[in-house]
Amino acid sequence: MLFEGYMHWKEERLLIPPLHELPILRRYLSFISYRIWGIVSERSLLAVVNEKISLLQILLQANWHNFTLCQLLKLCWEHEETKAWRSNVLMKFLHHPNLAPSKYRLEALCDAFIKTDVLGPEHILTLARTFY
Repeated sequence: MLFEGYMHWKEERLLIPPLHELPILRRYLSFISYRIWGIVSERSLLAVVNEKISLLQILLQANWHNFTLCQLLKLCWEHEETKAWRSNVLMKFLHHPNLAPSKYRLEALCDAFIKTDVLGPEHILTLARTFY
């Protein structure tokens, strides 16, 4: 259900204000922050709202603090869905024409980052902010 930019997240029984109304969105999300922690611990930070946008994307658009987002990411860091998202963000970064060191073998570089797990939540989050 969408009405004047509001989204009703039926599964979580939440009404999310328009994403373009940042002051309202920030106030609302800080008001329900305890609920967000519950959603992330039960489901994932990548839970999709109305089959359109992930909770993480909403929080990034609302400019939530990196520290809080990193803590939320740590809750679901080892989930398969989160691992796939991390790999996707890293691949987008490595293949971005303006950001990536294109002279290196990108697949080898990506494998090295993924297998060694040297990029923590704060690093992946910084890369993700570039694309959201």
